[in-house]
Amino acid sequence: MNGNEIMAKFDELYEKMSRSSDVKDMKLFGGVMREAMAYLTESKSEKAEELMEKLCAMEWCNYVTRREAEEIVKHMVPSARWSEEAMKRWLEELGLQKEEAPYYNEHALWVVVSMKYSDDAKTLAEEVMGKKVEEVEELDMFRMCHALAMDVLRDEDGVFDVRKYFGL
Repeated sequence: MNGNEIMAKFDELYEKMSRSSDVKDMKLFGGVMREAMAYLTESKSEKAEELMEKLCAMEWCNYVTRREAEEIVKHMVPSARWSEEAMKRWLEELGLQKEEAPYYNEHALWVVVSMKYSDDAKTLAEEVMGKKVEEVEELDMFRMCHALAMDVLRDEDGVFDVRKYFGL
């Protein structure tokens, strides 16, 4: 079989397993995936780590890997005025959590706070603060964007999905 045929058969068997209520099918598929992950861990550890990070999305309502977050934020227009490291410093200074299970991990938080800045900074500055965006202190803007991000990430309806929203 060539690569395309192997992937087509994999997809077929994955679909069968995902629809199955037979635990035997799930364990068989999981065992083979464990073997594949062991091989990747030994031969391509960086790729194995990347794939494991993506699987961690199962544990969170909103989960993004560091690489995914960097790629998302890099393309925001306008871009946020702070890095993930600056956000973490402010969170610590303000006594706020960088992760809150199961709602969001730290990278998803950075993405959504940055999204709120990108989408809402002008309105926040003009309508709430009565200033131009560039006149609002960075920490004040961060606090407002963080509060809006919390509204989205902790929404009881659970409608927002950061992975779906950004096509991950």
